Amino acid sequence: MTQPEAKPRTKFTNADYIAMTPPENSGPRYQLINGELVEMAGATFGHQTFLLEMSAELLIQIRVLDIGTIVIAPYDVHVDLFNTYQPDLLFVSNARRHILESRGITGAPDLVMEILSESTRQRDFNEKLPVYAANGVREVWMVSLVEATISVYATEEHGARLVSEFTANDVLTSEMMPGVEIELGPVFARALASV
Repeated sequence: MTQPEAKPRTKFTNADYIAMTPPENSGPRYQLINGELVEMAGATFGHQTFLLEMSAELLIQIRVLDIGTIVIAPYDVHVDLFNTYQPDLLFVSNARRHILESRGITGAPDLVMEILSESTRQRDFNEKLPVYAANGVREVWMVSLVEATISVYATEEHGARLVSEFTANDVLTSEMMPGVEIELGPVFARALASV
């Protein structure tokens, strides 16, 4: 008795991803991670509340300072040929605003924020963070709602290194957004109260 031939696993590219995810698609959301199409789980209420609160705080200050643009998910970031992510939030400075396109960015935003969950933590740290670093994203914020912390990673040619960790008692600042200061206590409090 002969065994059926195993089909080789397909590694998808950004072009495949774009063809399979039309902008009007109201179905499940996907990311392309190392050539694998990965369905994204729905976000929790706490996750969405934190994203909304942080976005509102950033938007007000970034507009006043006139230093760039923030965009929230879902918005594609075509990081390289085999990776298209939808970070929870991204920032692009005015000097690099030209990389913003109607369906996403090809290349690296200045900063991305990922809100960690039990289902995404491993991928965010082990797969996405190194790819962000290798492709020029200058700063990555990893947000833990469980620990009420934001870990800030500066990216370098050979990876990312933790440069600071902010708690709910701190004021968040970033080299990528000069002049921005976010008091984290109220942001975390509103998000955690919604859980």
